[in-house]
Amino acid sequence: MTNSSTISPAGGDATVELAEAAWLEATTATEPDAMRRLMHPECVVVHAPVGRIDGVEAFLGHTARLGRITAVQAYDVTVQRFDRMAIVSCLQEMGIAFLPDLTPFVVQAAATRVWLRSRAGWRLAHMQLARRQPPG
Repeated sequence: MTNSSTISPAGGDATVELAEAAWLEATTATEPDAMRRLMHPECVVVHAPVGRIDGVEAFLGHTARLGRITAVQAYDVTVQRFDRMAIVSCLQEMGIAFLPDLTPFVVQAAATRVWLRSRAGWRLAHMQLARRQPPG
């Protein structure tokens, strides 16, 4: 997998789809800066089975303690575009290596991401991940 900095959501012609691709790629990076670069400084993330509500640094810290995300895929992606904002809704599947020697555990979530466009490009302003049970 390539480094997330190779997909840049900044710039005049960048699309929210490029920002989404960069986000999914950044979630598998080993350093938190890949995600941090894509997040608005006031971003709020609603996540985890117990319903945590975190800002940027708390979310990145939680993610680092969780285990390495080895793969992520988004399905049934819907994009709603507004003036300088876009809302992306999808089903997301992540492989998380809670322990290095074990097969990654598959976690599914319904995800909603709110992106804001600024001079710096698209930045994640809000994300909600609602865990779901895998079918079967």
